[in-house]
Amino acid sequence: MNEDQMREIAREGGKEGGREAAQEVLKALGVDIENTIEAQKDMHFLRDLRKGTSSVKGKVINTVVGALALAGLYKLLSGIRWGA
Repeated sequence: MNEDQMREIAREGGKEGGREAAQEVLKALGVDIENTIEAQKDMHFLRDLRKGTSSVKGKVINTVVGALALAGLYKLLSGIRWGA
């Protein structure tokens, strides 16, 4: 057995070991590796959920800031009107 053959055996062993390790990790995370389409759908759902949550968070923050600005403006203008 020459050096090139030993390298090929080591390379194939590494690929197989890496593949098995990746499958075990995915199984531990609850990903169904036998049904990849469903796993992809789950990942798309999670991405959409994350983006939607971020969008709602931004809108809530904008609403709160707008309400505070409006309250401050009302207080300022009502103080000017009563003082005049």
